[in-house]
Amino acid sequence: MPAEIESMMWYGERPWHGLGTQVLDMQTSEEALVKAGLNWEVEKKKLFINADGDDSGPFWEVEGNFSIVRKTDGRALGVVGSRYVPFQNRDAFKWFDELVGSKEAIYETAGSLRGGKIVWIMSKLPNHIGWSDDPIEQWLVLSNSHDGSRQVSVMATPIRVVCLNTLNTGIHRASAFFEMRHTSRISVETIIDARKVLGTVTRYFEELDGVLHLLKSYSMGEQEIHRYIYNLFPIKTKDQPTPDAEGEAEDFEFGPNVQKYINKILELMETGKGSDISGVSGSAYGGFNAVTEFVDHWQPVKGKAEKMPNKLFSIWFGNGRLFKQRAFDQLVSLVA
Repeated sequence: MPAEIESMMWYGERPWHGLGTQVLDMQTSEEALVKAGLNWEVEKKKLFINADGDDSGPFWEVEGNFSIVRKTDGRALGVVGSRYVPFQNRDAFKWFDELVGSKEAIYETAGSLRGGKIVWIMSKLPNHIGWSDDPIEQWLVLSNSHDGSRQVSVMATPIRVVCLNTLNTGIHRASAFFEMRHTSRISVETIIDARKVLGTVTRYFEELDGVLHLLKSYSMGEQEIHRYIYNLFPIKTKDQPTPDAEGEAEDFEFGPNVQKYINKILELMETGKGSDISGVSGSAYGGFNAVTEFVDHWQPVKGKAEKMPNKLFSIWFGNGRLFKQRAFDQLVSLVA
């Protein structure tokens, strides 16, 4: 299995990357932990260096710095400070149970990224937003890092069923994220705070539903479509930094790869999955769907083909998510 996805389990429809272990029934968090290959622990160890570069020493302690090591194979996952407190996979999953309520949620995927540095569990909540012919499911993703790069986080993740597009975008008035530092152990008080955040996430989905309906009601003209897509990419111009309302296509120059991406998004606006649903094609909602389908299914990743699983990290946490957020913000400004 490619290094980016070290291990995972999945239930239901096969993931687009085709990796992981399929399970035939919905999983409890304990079952998901085992099936996803996450039933291991980490420990915090003092960090030493060998100035001579050989096994004979001397070894010097790097004060204030520690290594997070996986107990099962001794793999060093990252370097952290003295205040860092490891959060074990089993504890994270139990905490997620308390957050979503084990009887309310369905655990469908869980796994490890980057050799154990990042782990996640993903839960589908009841109900959906959107429309009956274009439903958007409500998901929560808990992620935890063992390399000090990320806080423990819970993220609301809307997924468009018709093409499995991940529409995870932030709305200014309702947060879709909850984060907690590794500087104190999970407590009952923290769980209560997280449950309050779940209420905020519910409001986020309600508000997102309203925004998506607004986007679907707005019909974009050809000039607006081109300006929207141009503003998502680096643009080379002779006289102006960005296209304005009167800008013509021939005024702007793009690199050959960027031009391919632009052409693909334009194509997806007309022929993308779900574009044949009434009210989607030509709307601002259709424009956002074209971008999310491009990022989730078409946009290449750096490196060779075997690095395709890098997309999962990009879509949830990296450049793919930021790209979608820019598209979403631009369209919301257009229709507001």
